[in-house]
Amino acid sequence: MGKKAILAIVLIGIGYVIFFVGYKEAQKMSQDILSAEPSIEQEVETEDVLIYWTNRSGRIRRIRSDSSDVENLFTDVCSPIGIALDISGGQMYWTSGCKIQHANLDGSNVEELVPSSKGIKEGIALDVDGNKMYWTVWNAPTNKIQRANLDGSDVEDIITGLKSPRGITLDIHSGKMYWADLGAGKIQRANLNGSEVEDIITGLLGPNGIALDLDGNKIYWADEFSGKIQCANLDGSNRKTLFVRYGKLIGTAINIPLDILGLKIYYANSPISIALDISGGKIYWTTPHRYKVQRANLDGSNIEDVVTDSILTIGIALSTPP
Repeated sequence: MGKKAILAIVLIGIGYVIFFVGYKEAQKMSQDILSAEPSIEQEVETEDVLIYWTNRSGRIRRIRSDSSDVENLFTDVCSPIGIALDISGGQMYWTSGCKIQHANLDGSNVEELVPSSKGIKEGIALDVDGNKMYWTVWNAPTNKIQRANLDGSDVEDIITGLKSPRGITLDIHSGKMYWADLGAGKIQRANLNGSEVEDIITGLLGPNGIALDLDGNKIYWADEFSGKIQCANLDGSNRKTLFVRYGKLIGTAINIPLDILGLKIYYANSPISIALDISGGKIYWTTPHRYKVQRANLDGSNIEDVVTDSILTIGIALSTPP
């Protein structure tokens, strides 16, 4: 047997050992975190929650949280990713690798707002009163955050030089935007005009979807490389892991030891996009490689499936009671 073959076998073996040890340690850590605080049982009403999500087959779908009847709002959207709702205006907005579009909440009157350009438009957030929408762009010559008027006019770059920005959300009252930079492994914030950029949470593996609980002074995020949903105060303090979703590795065994060199692996159960129903005490998320939308209590307890799709679930947004 040649030296290269022997080396490959040794690396694979080391990778399995590292993965097994790391898995057991991370699992124990997760259980320690969860057992450190008692689970909070919440009796909540979720009948009025409408859940919207995008999937890889070019669909935007929705379901009522107390129903099993899925509605297809669109079936031929160009690679929809992020989605945001303007409930008072009766509109939904979504991003894709192609463009930004909007339509009525029932799927009628589709309009293109921002045409195709280089890069993938992903996370999207709305400032309805300010007549602005914000979105992230990655896999472009310059990875960045852009904004425009709600009708798509006056597109402008407001933050450039990012690594791989994904989810974005707004704190309109404080004049702040928050976003997850998956490539940089951190969550950042800035003023709505892009000034005063600051790191809030660093040292993450692959942060993607984020959401704010402004009344509770909390930020929640999904990390697709660690399989975790976590939360912290808005300033990044008091960071907690709510749960870890382990599952089958995406990729092959040979990828495991390469993670030592800084390459990322992730799990089939990993959450991607998240949304909060604060009044109902729930967090919702998409689990693409399980084709699911799932939810749990805000403390991470009582994890359950909401719906299973036929292909990868990506973006998520909620219409909740006032």
